Amino acid sequence: MPSDIEVDEQAVRRLEAAAKQVTSTLTALEAQLTAAGDVPSDAFGHLPFASDMLRAKYAEQVTGGTDLFRAAQAAFGRVASALSDTVDAYERNEQDIDAGFKAIQSGMGR
Repeated sequence: MPSDIEVDEQAVRRLEAAAKQVTSTLTALEAQLTAAGDVPSDAFGHLPFASDMLRAKYAEQVTGGTDLFRAAQAAFGRVASALSDTVDAYERNEQDIDAGFKAIQSGMGR
């Protein structure tokens, strides 16, 4: 027995739009994040070894945070793309089903 699956394509499109909006927002924030991580080299003082260690740890955290931020940005982009592909597939499937029914109806009319 075939399953009767109803998909609200507009709801999926709204989710796609929301994911794209998050991606755009993250893209806009990336420059601010990069600027926030850029501090003057003397921001950690001038203590031998300690200042260099703090600077290095800070740079490590900024790099790690930026990498995670970019990963989130890319993930939302992939989600938006997958949602778009999903709706497109549903729409093509509906068109194929409609075409199949029309072909059957036209064949029965002979």
